[in-house]
Amino acid sequence: MQVWGGVDFGGTTIKLGLVTRQGRVIARTTLATRQHADPDAFARGVASALHRLSRAHRARLLGVGVGAPGLIDTTRGCIHRLTNVPGGWRGVRLGALLERRVRCRCVLDNDVNAVALGEWSFGAGRGTRHSVYVTLGTGVGGGIVLNGRLVRGAIGSAGEVGHMAMALNGPRCACGRLGCLEAFVSTAAILRRARRAMRQGARVLRSLAERAGGLTPEVVARAAVAGDQAARGIWREVGDALGRGLANIVNLLNPERIVIGGGVGKAWRLFAPQMRASLRAHAFEAPAKAVSVVRSQLGDRAGIIGAAVLAWEQRRHGGMP
Repeated sequence: MQVWGGVDFGGTTIKLGLVTRQGRVIARTTLATRQHADPDAFARGVASALHRLSRAHRARLLGVGVGAPGLIDTTRGCIHRLTNVPGGWRGVRLGALLERRVRCRCVLDNDVNAVALGEWSFGAGRGTRHSVYVTLGTGVGGGIVLNGRLVRGAIGSAGEVGHMAMALNGPRCACGRLGCLEAFVSTAAILRRARRAMRQGARVLRSLAERAGGLTPEVVARAAVAGDQAARGIWREVGDALGRGLANIVNLLNPERIVIGGGVGKAWRLFAPQMRASLRAHAFEAPAKAVSVVRSQLGDRAGIIGAAVLAWEQRRHGGMP
């Protein structure tokens, strides 16, 4: 059996697996990032895991793709900057380092680009030519597929939708600037509003947070489902801000589909109605009618599948998709 390796390099875990050309993950495993937090340890651990899986399934590994969090030079397979990963990674040619270990071609790209490619190929974006993936979580990021090709931009930083300027004097974003979309719809933004609501007397929200041992977006979602009006208001605010951000994407790129994923995206039914209303109110009518906004389908397999797609597209075309 011929397979491709997909590696989803996260700040906490490294998820990797073997993927068929039909997008099926036939085997997968997880490594702890903290135990593979320098380039050599990463290459050794990933190569060992891929070889072990390949032997167990009698599979021939044809190539490996890696999705990594940060700014990536896809031409050289080189890391400019990693996000939320300790260690000395700047300037590391991870593609070449991993190739020496796995003995096949390895390609490297931004992790959200890999997920976008996975959803476009085998998930919620399948069947389109123009699709945008938006992930909502600790950060807010995006991956853009236009005319069936990933859009990377001049230095590989295209898709930073979380840092669209939404308000001149809005809340401060983790990047240090004011009013980014991320500052309105990320995990931190939701928890900031939730803490304020609890100080103002949101009793259901407070009770659920105490029982859960802490405040999380999942707790805020449960409170909203239980009827807490403050929690419901938080999700309406998330939907309104997200809809305005998506309207910018619609007006600029005119995609057929926008796919929403990430941890915050799990609260879909709580923010989606307001998101859609806000998008319609702020986007031009024709492109707003032409786009569908949907939930991601591949879950935590998306990064593995998308990274594998990077590898086989590189093998097929001799270049990055």
